[in-house]
Amino acid sequence: MVVPRTTLIEPARTLCNAFASASPVSELVRCFTSDPMPIAHEHGHSSLAPFLGRTFTGQEGITKYFDLLTQYLSFENMRFDPEDEWVVDPETLTVCLRGRARFIWKATGEGWYETFCYRLGLAEDISQDGKGGYKVQEYRVWADTGAAYLASKNQLKALEGQKEATGKAKVGVSSDKLGSGMNVYGSCG
Repeated sequence: MVVPRTTLIEPARTLCNAFASASPVSELVRCFTSDPMPIAHEHGHSSLAPFLGRTFTGQEGITKYFDLLTQYLSFENMRFDPEDEWVVDPETLTVCLRGRARFIWKATGEGWYETFCYRLGLAEDISQDGKGGYKVQEYRVWADTGAAYLASKNQLKALEGQKEATGKAKVGVSSDKLGSGMNVYGSCG
């Protein structure tokens, strides 16, 4: 049975809205399955930040991941691409989407703008009453780990100042659509 796009978008939307509105960790965790066991993994080298390069498993692991995020980072103006641009695969129960925000490393106050990508694997939550519905079971994030690391070391502003002094143009925000880079090579169909 193919699950409708709207059914798959709903749990992704719920998580994104909760995260963007800086909801409490307990509310974010409710967006994840209990059974099957959920995982969260933010890609990057584990030495760069305590929430990178590790797989957090189970409800306790998901709680730990978001606790670490809120311990080290704050953010401003988080927003996501329009839902009609989200890539939804009804066969693998996966939603891929892109978001943007300004992140701040709390200890140093250094901030950066970044675009990040989520790959959300969904599953039916098997609850005691059998009415768990679809929730996020696999949460994978690709983000600007270099900026996070430099901000944590209070070196990001200095590096940005060096770039501006060289006269190189600053890179603006991209307005391309997720997957549009393949247009360079033409259509496959």
